[in-house]
Amino acid sequence: MKNTISSSRRLIYMLLLLVITASVTLSLVMEHTARNIRRNETPLLNRTIPQMRNLGDFESALLRYQLALDKRFTESITPGRFQLLESMGRGELDAGLLQLRSSLGDGPELAALRAGYLRIIALTPEFERQVGTDPVAARAVLIRMNEEVKALRMRIDALQQQVEDAIYANGTMANRAIGWITGLVHVFDVLALVTCLFMLYHVRARVRVEDELSHQARHDPLTGLAHRRSFEARLAALPDTPHVVVLGTIDRFSRIIGGFGHAFGDRVMVGLAERIRGAAERSGGEVFRLDGANFAILYRMNCGDAQFAEAMSGLRDEVRNPYDCEGHEIFTTLSLGAVSFPLHGANPDALLRNADAALQAARKAGGDRLEVYSQQLNAEAGERLDMESLLRHAVEREELELHYQPQQALQNGGLIGFEALVRWRRMGKLISPAEFIPLAEESGLIVAIGNWVLEQACRQISEWQAETGQRVVVAVNISPRQFAAPGFLAHLEDLLATSHVDPSCLELEITESVMVEDAESAIALLHRLRALGLKLAIDDFGTGYSSLAYLSRFPIHKLKIDQSFVRNMHAVSEQGTIVQATIGLGHSLGLTVIAEGVESETQRAMLSAWRCDEIQGYYYSRPLPAASALNFLEGSLQLQAA
Repeated sequence: MKNTISSSRRLIYMLLLLVITASVTLSLVMEHTARNIRRNETPLLNRTIPQMRNLGDFESALLRYQLALDKRFTESITPGRFQLLESMGRGELDAGLLQLRSSLGDGPELAALRAGYLRIIALTPEFERQVGTDPVAARAVLIRMNEEVKALRMRIDALQQQVEDAIYANGTMANRAIGWITGLVHVFDVLALVTCLFMLYHVRARVRVEDELSHQARHDPLTGLAHRRSFEARLAALPDTPHVVVLGTIDRFSRIIGGFGHAFGDRVMVGLAERIRGAAERSGGEVFRLDGANFAILYRMNCGDAQFAEAMSGLRDEVRNPYDCEGHEIFTTLSLGAVSFPLHGANPDALLRNADAALQAARKAGGDRLEVYSQQLNAEAGERLDMESLLRHAVEREELELHYQPQQALQNGGLIGFEALVRWRRMGKLISPAEFIPLAEESGLIVAIGNWVLEQACRQISEWQAETGQRVVVAVNISPRQFAAPGFLAHLEDLLATSHVDPSCLELEITESVMVEDAESAIALLHRLRALGLKLAIDDFGTGYSSLAYLSRFPIHKLKIDQSFVRNMHAVSEQGTIVQATIGLGHSLGLTVIAEGVESETQRAMLSAWRCDEIQGYYYSRPLPAASALNFLEGSLQLQAA
């Protein structure tokens, strides 16, 4: 493209240079030709043409003189009349010679004319003497005079022919010069026409490129939709009539890219964008692509209108329809956040901020839904930002602490270990893990917090073993983000080496979601952890994605039944069936099975009857601070000793 533009520019410059050169050359040639024509015309006008006229006048005077002689010979005029005409004719001939002298000069031509004229004049007296007395002699003189006249006229004709030749030659030269100039003008016209046509083509191409660049400056190059700057400009120019601004994102679009690549994702995005555009425009909406999988739609209506509800329903249904791309059936959904103009914001910044708050609420709720903005959303977003800021300093301010929930063996009722649970004490008040753990996951702080938990758990194991002389097993939850962190294995190896903790005393609880992104890499990492001597457990079993597909390949020791199944298993038979089946599945694979969330004797009895190995929950003990957990441990050891 760049080389083509450079070549076009060079060609234009060459054509323009040729036009300029041709123009200057044409001007010089025309000036030179005009000068030659003027140079040739000056003697033609000043001498040649007057000479032609003078020769004609001289010849006419000669003819009249001859006529007077003929009349006198035939005696058709009187002698007196003849003398008058002869005198007048001689005067005309003298005057004619005088005029010819101005054009011929004193050259041989004029001398020859004068000589001929003088010979005729010299015979006139003899003619007058004989005409009345001897007609025969007079006739002989007249014949001689006519011969002289004829010879003189022939000389005059020769001179006239020379004049005509000169005039014709000058005209031929002028015609040739004019033809040459005309040819040059035609060449110049053709060159100018070619240049103009090429410049018109180039200008048209440039205008087309400028239009394309202008379109690209205002539109997304992939989907052809107007982009974020166009959207913000559109918001800034909204009239004072109700509008709805909708921000949307395609849920889990990153999984499509992760599974099939960016090029495939781009092709899917083009198709989905066309669907979204079609569905939105059917309801009068304007669609913009902001970035990635994020879109914006502008409607001229109110959020509370039935028409808006129909538009959103149609939009979501359109996106939910399976999308076939290169033989792959893709299922997608939309998360949407809506705000009303001017109710929820009178400027683009406020509208976008509030719409994004509504969108994030829709995504947080699981996606595939519409959230309409309310002031509470901004308040919650602000609280989350404040909490995230405080959480970032929680470790360095030593605001985090570990509580330990005992785990019981159902066979003998003895203590088999603890689960370490992180707590955040802020201003003397404990903040619920349900509030800060999801925030830590979302912000990435869970990696640093998880590393701190591992370090504290290892330190606590060492202290308890030193005080009691007994091995103590502590289970630690490992988040998917921490598990996938590049330095996770290296950190564990360094921690075991520096703390000198028996690896079998540290149990890592992972969830099935670690398999989502790269199952093979996750399984390989689990084998490396197992090789270190660590115990491994699947936490929240049954709530993940693909545990049954990979369970036989996991190098794990224990299955942990999620409390959501245990809580209502005595009242909901289906959940009891799931728990019983999970226990059987675990035992068939040679795994220990532990149930969490056990809060009553009924639940404990059911689990015992189903041969569950271990339990954890309020029935046995609530999570305890480290000092209370030590007391619990010592009491359990005393019971076992008794």
